[in-house]
Amino acid sequence: MNITMPRLGESVEEGTVIRWLKKVGDPIERDESVVEITTDKIDTDIPAIAGGVLSEIRVDEGTTVAIGEIIGVIDTGDEEDVDSSAADSEEQPDGAGEAPETIDADELTPAAEAVDGGPLRRRRAERFYSPLVLRIAREERIDMAMLESLEGTGKGGRVTRDDLLTYLERRASRIPEPAAEQDEDSEFVSVSRPAGTEEARVVNMDTLRKTIAKHMVLSKQVSPHVTSVSEVDMTHVVRYREEARERFQQKTGIKLTLTPFFITAIVDALRANPMLNATMDDDRVLQWKHVNLGLAVGLEKGVVVPVIRHADEMDFSEIAQAAHDLAKRAHDRKLSPDDLKGSTFTLTNPGMWDTLFGTPIINQPEAGILATGSVKKQVVVQADDSLAIRSMMFLSLSFDHRFIDGLNAARFIRDITRNLETFDTDRVGV
Repeated sequence: MNITMPRLGESVEEGTVIRWLKKVGDPIERDESVVEITTDKIDTDIPAIAGGVLSEIRVDEGTTVAIGEIIGVIDTGDEEDVDSSAADSEEQPDGAGEAPETIDADELTPAAEAVDGGPLRRRRAERFYSPLVLRIAREERIDMAMLESLEGTGKGGRVTRDDLLTYLERRASRIPEPAAEQDEDSEFVSVSRPAGTEEARVVNMDTLRKTIAKHMVLSKQVSPHVTSVSEVDMTHVVRYREEARERFQQKTGIKLTLTPFFITAIVDALRANPMLNATMDDDRVLQWKHVNLGLAVGLEKGVVVPVIRHADEMDFSEIAQAAHDLAKRAHDRKLSPDDLKGSTFTLTNPGMWDTLFGTPIINQPEAGILATGSVKKQVVVQADDSLAIRSMMFLSLSFDHRFIDGLNAARFIRDITRNLETFDTDRVGV
């Protein structure tokens, strides 16, 4: 049975083998992850659709090949076995190729480096681990003994992704980084510079980081960037969010964050300022009918921008649900390539990391990108010269100065500011 490079989305034409999870000669169970691949901004595991033995690896790690090319072979022991893909994208929904959170009871765990240098060999006879949990364990250097000691909240006591992340949060809060345990001599190499030789740690860029780097350079080359900054009084929204938080979660099942307020205010402003919901195409400007809002999501490996399609046709609750779903699937590595294309304007929120404001780079080929800063309480002089404590936030809009003038940008960011300061809370629906 052939393992082929799957198509994870209509726009994907090639993929890169990140890592083989099995060696030639290793036994493989049905649905067990065999190889990790990446396609542009998406990386995922490819499971076997039948059990057997990995008899051949045809594509080395780090190699990029076309969709449909054979990358390995599994000997199933069936003489009548025909060529088939480990992940036939034509028959799978968006996001296919990502191993499920629960797996067959007979599944074996792929090898992974442990804290003490030993491998994660196999699951215990009475407990099983999903490929997602094992991947996190590999990346965080958690050995099998520690995995087996964790209490699982999944079916039958299974350790879930959330269980593992909770453990990692607790570990980080009480254990400092093990800098003293690192082999300093092996981590730094001599690098020649004009001023002499220096010691440096070499960090190879993965496919996602390379893609981001190319996109950022391209954006700066294509668009003359200008950034406008405005200050918005978020007191009204912040107070309402605190008052409605519990009701909203009871009704929708998700937390009420500031993000849907931002998105709603942006969508309303784009309706009033269609020039910002546009793309420059040679000597003409395309003003899009619908708002496809890109939402920047920060991951450990980099930033991805999934898209809320036709956000202009959604109410507040639908926007909140869509933003929550995209962010969750981004962190769970379950976005499809099609989730990342077609945006007409982008929101990024560096404020969630206590950044005061930023000067974001435009997500091409859009007209602009808005960054929201951290919300901080400040003493503000009111219109009547009295002093008051208010929740203030900076908005920063980077725009393409080829076809967006300062006046257009000023009106747009002014409208967003007003939309937030006078937000109609009835739209939240709770």
